[in-house]
Amino acid sequence: MYNFDEKSYRKEAELTYETRTDIEQIADMISKEGFSNIFFIASGGSLAIMNPVHYVLKQRTAIPVYLEVAAEVIHTGNKELTKDSLVITASKSGTTKETVAVTKWCIEQGIRVFALCGKMDSPLSQLATYSVIGKAKDAPEFEYMQLFMFTMRLLHNNCEFPDYNRFADQLATLPKDLIRFRDEFEPQAMKIAEVCHKEPYQMWIGGGSIWGEIYSFTMCVLEEMQWNRTKAVTSAEFFHGTLELVEKDTPVVLVKNDDNTRMLDERVENFLPKVCDKYFVIDLHNFRFSQIDDQFRAILMAPICSAIIGDCLSAHYEKCSGHSLDIRRYYRQMEY
Repeated sequence: MYNFDEKSYRKEAELTYETRTDIEQIADMISKEGFSNIFFIASGGSLAIMNPVHYVLKQRTAIPVYLEVAAEVIHTGNKELTKDSLVITASKSGTTKETVAVTKWCIEQGIRVFALCGKMDSPLSQLATYSVIGKAKDAPEFEYMQLFMFTMRLLHNNCEFPDYNRFADQLATLPKDLIRFRDEFEPQAMKIAEVCHKEPYQMWIGGGSIWGEIYSFTMCVLEEMQWNRTKAVTSAEFFHGTLELVEKDTPVVLVKNDDNTRMLDERVENFLPKVCDKYFVIDLHNFRFSQIDDQFRAILMAPICSAIIGDCLSAHYEKCSGHSLDIRRYYRQMEY
């Protein structure tokens, strides 16, 4: 597989899963203390990762859940965000300016904050009420593992997810499947990157529990890392404006989910051949888990998307464009 260190990936997966005990202990402590609602608050790519977790939870729990942009909530507040709330945040560097600021703001108001931090002794880990270190260098799917263990444990404690232990046990097998999925997707990744990397504009469509991944790939990878002009839209909203921008030679990539929003993706899939000659369909239904029960499948669509698109496809864009994913013109290069 191109630009993929499988040995390191497997080691980071083991290190990630080793945090399960710490995560469960913190979740159990918070459940005993009690909380009125859950707020996911973050910035950029970390906010994008929060999106699928928020999406899954709002369908499975009576606990009110909210998703907020860190830079906004400090200025606008939220009447539901109180001392009885639980805030969940994350930052790979542990130094993201807006995320650190909102964590400080919450702590000053007596609001508990659980943080996933990429680095020990970072500003975020020191500020947060509870913090767990993400030991993987750059694999969002491992953050998903930690976030789903934490949040589904909270639901388990609230008598809303009785199968938590089986789910968490099976989650240990996820990285092995993600490696296989990456290998299976590689030929399609090469084809998409070869066609789309040089286009002046490209469109990405998806929705449901993977919308955060579509948003993250187009903004954090194509725009920030590759300087490609893109449009990302959900399948549910595509027919309310964006469809008018599709022409015969418009590169369009549709990612079909395998959850209860799939019929919305299929509606887009049926439309595209009528107006477009340059479209691709990535169907997540084709990527089947080996040891994770189907009843948990809908929870884990975003990690699949992260592995094959955020990781594999990103590498092939870099290969085709010759533009390093590490180069930035402005992001963290100056004060703004």
